[in-house]
Amino acid sequence: MPTTRPRPPVFKVGRTDPPTLRDVADPATLDRVFKALANETRRGILAVLHDDGGHLSSHDIARRFDIPWQGVSRHLRLLTEAGLVVCDVRRNERAYALDRDHLRRVAGRWVMRVATVGRRDAEGNLVFDFAE
Repeated sequence: MPTTRPRPPVFKVGRTDPPTLRDVADPATLDRVFKALANETRRGILAVLHDDGGHLSSHDIARRFDIPWQGVSRHLRLLTEAGLVVCDVRRNERAYALDRDHLRRVAGRWVMRVATVGRRDAEGNLVFDFAE
């Protein structure tokens, strides 16, 4: 007589109403921001701009990294396209500065959204209070 194994418990997988992050930013903006933040060099560039507190030329930024200038230029382009840095063209050079507001508005609010326990409103919807 063969022995039967007990069946593993069946857990409900997924949700019928998955949470949306549209209150933070549209999906394309989130993807651009987190793609930019996914690279160590780009995070380093953001740290350099943060520590400087003002505008730095692309050459001043590139001198702080052990990669070719063209590589730093590409990282700066991706950071600019993601809206994390702003570029000011000055005569023969470009100066970059951190866009703290955009970083806070997108990445900061996303982190707060997933790290914060929301409250339910009268209709049972999950509500998050974000400070702008």
